[in-house]
Amino acid sequence: MRKYLAELHKKPDHHKKQFALLASGTITLFIFGVWSLATFGINEGIVAKDEAGPFQSFRSNVASSLEAIKSNFEQLKDGFKTMDFKTEYQEMKNGALNIYGQ
Repeated sequence: MRKYLAELHKKPDHHKKQFALLASGTITLFIFGVWSLATFGINEGIVAKDEAGPFQSFRSNVASSLEAIKSNFEQLKDGFKTMDFKTEYQEMKNGALNIYGQ
């Protein structure tokens, strides 16, 4: 691996971009996994401990993570619906025009 990384700068640009995409995707997936486990934890109320296998636990954690993300997007969407953009724009426009105290 050290030899590969030492000679990466000699490779063509498309190869460097592929390696960067793979590395960033792997790191992002790892961070998301740790975040979802830390945020949502293992939901022991759904399945009894004797019956829960590693894939069942993982599936229930992913399902609860996706449900939480879905509810957050719905709250964000509802927040945009209730916003009064015209009033906000007028306040911003008036504030921008009055920067010199006129």
